[in-house]
Amino acid sequence: MPITSTNGSTRSRRCMDWVQLCLLSVAGFLTWALNTISAGGGGLLLIPAVTFLTGSAAVAPVITLTELIGNPVRILAFRRDVDWSIVRWYLPGAITGGAAGAWLFANARAEWLQIFIGLYLIGAILEFRGGARERSYRARLWWFLPAGLIVSLLSALMGTVGPVLNSLYLNYGSRKETLVATKSVNSFVTDIVKVTVFTGLGAFGGQALAFGLATGFGAALATLAAKPWLERMSGRQFRTAVVILMAVSGMLMIWKQHDLIVALYHEVNIRGGELPAMDENGRGYMRIPLDALPGSIWGS
Repeated sequence: MPITSTNGSTRSRRCMDWVQLCLLSVAGFLTWALNTISAGGGGLLLIPAVTFLTGSAAVAPVITLTELIGNPVRILAFRRDVDWSIVRWYLPGAITGGAAGAWLFANARAEWLQIFIGLYLIGAILEFRGGARERSYRARLWWFLPAGLIVSLLSALMGTVGPVLNSLYLNYGSRKETLVATKSVNSFVTDIVKVTVFTGLGAFGGQALAFGLATGFGAALATLAAKPWLERMSGRQFRTAVVILMAVSGMLMIWKQHDLIVALYHEVNIRGGELPAMDENGRGYMRIPLDALPGSIWGS
């Protein structure tokens, strides 16, 4: 009887594991399909699903592995559309920024910057008039060097900056296939660096690896399925999809910092150098000193 119970429990766990992997594949497929037709934001959209299905600890390695699998498939699918001149300008800055950001991450936290980046992403709706405007300014090729440096630096500090570079690509005049293909090449190189770091830290354990392979499989299929959709879209439809997803990504980034926003709001209402906060039971308010605030608020 105990043996039967143990065997039944094992079968049940295995069944749940397969269901979990299937759901992760579906999540990878859906978010990466949106990622393909709107040039980014898939990783940010995938975070809630991965968090719900695996827990927050696996989010970073799973999404990195998803991108590492999904981006090469996208590069192959759109290989004729890669703008290598952008790649040559972007990567030196991105690699330098990523290295600097990795060092700064140990000494500083800048999660609060996500609020400003989120507002910038939401502003894309006005910048491109919902997709009706092709450009809001004329970008130069060399701008991708400092852009790569800054974005990679911020990404290392904050974890993600969303599709913040889409505005630069659109204002440079990149057409839809070129934007998707070129961003994939740039992301793939930086993903290799991140995977190396995660491997060195032991973050790619058995479960995280399985989760990442599942979402990566879905992402690879999504690229192949979404490619015909992207080719049929007009330039106006593509820009509309891009700016909408930029705005959604911006709202998600701001929402991720809602605890920080609440803390800052209370800080504005400081009385006598103290900050009102809920007690441990969620009833009433207690008074806590300012030096008890999260370090991210003060940049310490």
